[in-house]
Amino acid sequence: MIGPEHDTRRFTSAERRRRTILEAAIRIIGEGGPDAITHRAVAARAQVPLGSITYYFENRDRLIVEAFRHLMAETRLWLAALAGEGKSPRRKLNLQDVIDVASLVLQREFTEPANVRAEYELMLYITHAPSLRREFLAYQRSIEAGFAQALELLGTPRPTEASRTIIGLVRSFELERFVDPEASLEDFRRRLTPVVEALVGSQGVAGSNSTGFTTLQDRAARKRAHSGV
Repeated sequence: MIGPEHDTRRFTSAERRRRTILEAAIRIIGEGGPDAITHRAVAARAQVPLGSITYYFENRDRLIVEAFRHLMAETRLWLAALAGEGKSPRRKLNLQDVIDVASLVLQREFTEPANVRAEYELMLYITHAPSLRREFLAYQRSIEAGFAQALELLGTPRPTEASRTIIGLVRSFELERFVDPEASLEDFRRRLTPVVEALVGSQGVAGSNSTGFTTLQDRAARKRAHSGV
């Protein structure tokens, strides 16, 4: 599941079962879209009694909506952890860190492809779900704001616009990977580098006066080595 590792001991047994059901639903959506969701399919994937589905979710539509909400919440937590774990006063933020963060975000497409596909299914689903659309837009803005903050520390002249551009490139490459699984993370990094250089400008190439991310490049390298990309 996308997101930081959770200490499930802090959840009640009912909360753990509900989470299990939602994560099973997300995997099914990522594999076959919302149309693949049935109570029986989710119960089988979650390995829970069929009656558990209707106990927690009044109908199929509610299950789909709550699964999408769970996906957005978990992704937010994961991104917050990604930023928080790397912060340190010992090293200055530089352009390479921006590329590493974007690459780590994209890495989930290689390690959790069903979850990434589920997010795109969410984008399609909200075209006829106005309330969920508002939640998705708020979720999108929070992601953009977090990345813009790092870009602002680098002295990027227009950090919000730069953030949206980089996130757009990440999404574009994710979509490309759906049709061309051979597209590599290294290819993405090669494409992204000149774009980030242009957006960030010379201020961020050598570093800035702000606290930045440590070990992100090492973490990205370890993830690439582990996944073989």
